[in-house]
Amino acid sequence: MRILIYGAGVIGSIFAGKLAAAGHNVTVLARGNRADEIRQNGITLFVPGKKEENVSVKVTENLTADDLYDYIFVVMQRIQVDSVLPILSQNRSKNIVFVVNTCDGYEKWVQAVGSERLMLGFPSAGGERINGKVSYFIGKGMMRAFQTTTFGEYSGRKTERVKLLIRAFNRAGIPSVFCSNMDAWQKTHVAVVTSIAGALYRFGCDNYRLAKSYADVKLMVRGIKEGFAVLNKLGYKTMPFKLWYFKLPAWLTGSIFKVVMGTKLAEITMAKHCIVARPEMLSLQAEFDGLIAKSGIQTPAINEGKLSIP
Repeated sequence: MRILIYGAGVIGSIFAGKLAAAGHNVTVLARGNRADEIRQNGITLFVPGKKEENVSVKVTENLTADDLYDYIFVVMQRIQVDSVLPILSQNRSKNIVFVVNTCDGYEKWVQAVGSERLMLGFPSAGGERINGKVSYFIGKGMMRAFQTTTFGEYSGRKTERVKLLIRAFNRAGIPSVFCSNMDAWQKTHVAVVTSIAGALYRFGCDNYRLAKSYADVKLMVRGIKEGFAVLNKLGYKTMPFKLWYFKLPAWLTGSIFKVVMGTKLAEITMAKHCIVARPEMLSLQAEFDGLIAKSGIQTPAINEGKLSIP
């Protein structure tokens, strides 16, 4: 397949490297120093203590109307995506997958690329870029109890193109599944991550310090449960079903997360992302605040743990 990864951050680099290594024709849209790094050295992925993977990919700094790809993956923060919509609207590729964190719906994206071209996704992956190389993880094994890389159609249908995409990711070593309602899935995700981020920011994004405070971890869990109540009041199911454990009493879920937040995995997957994504997290909290207002539900735990930038 001919694939464009629009965005060369950590997630875009993981997708590009893994898909290219699996034999796909991958181009990365990158600019500045990152474009130079990829041209000169390819994409280097590594897991600490294991052998590095280095993959050559093509690099472009622009997307024109006539640049045709089988799939375009828009991989960037929510606060960045509006600026690229005019460019995407002019391109004629048929399958555009927005891998973007949002709970605000997809109306702007539909207006830009049309409902028939719009596909949606979200990764279970992360890491950090160090001297041009990407230290990464991909959600596998027990991590999938929290999140699996997920794709879906704007229409909710399980089409051949989304099945093809999921097969390609699975073969590339990125376990992936289908969701028939990505809007509800992403709203659920934002309800979770904004409360987790709020708790982390209270401790300077130090997950180990947060883990020592059962009261703050329990407040975080109560915030997530309030977020789910907001969604349920508005008629959205919390998805995926695997997050059922948030229905357990807050004291019990809090005890579990107190252990989870004290791990290296929490540092890599949550704390480090919060450090570099403060503006995005504030934007997501503002989006979710809009849902809270519509629901009319009181959310004292969310209010107490709400995000703030020092």
